[in-house]
Amino acid sequence: MHELIAYIDPSSGGQILTIIAGGLAAVAVTIRMYWHRLLVLLRIRKPDEDRNPTDQSNAAKQRAETGA
Repeated sequence: MHELIAYIDPSSGGQILTIIAGGLAAVAVTIRMYWHRLLVLLRIRKPDEDRNPTDQSNAAKQRAETGA
């Protein structure tokens, strides 16, 4: 039988953990960005047809005016 002798340097282990953490963070951000579209695609939630992008800017203006 062949004996396998393997050694992972501590800095290599740290790099591997950093790559895994970065990948998980990227997946989490992507899911968060497209969550509503995913729910609509799976027919869990209805599409917001009456939603107007200018409504959000108007709400931001109102908050700025009231100081909230």
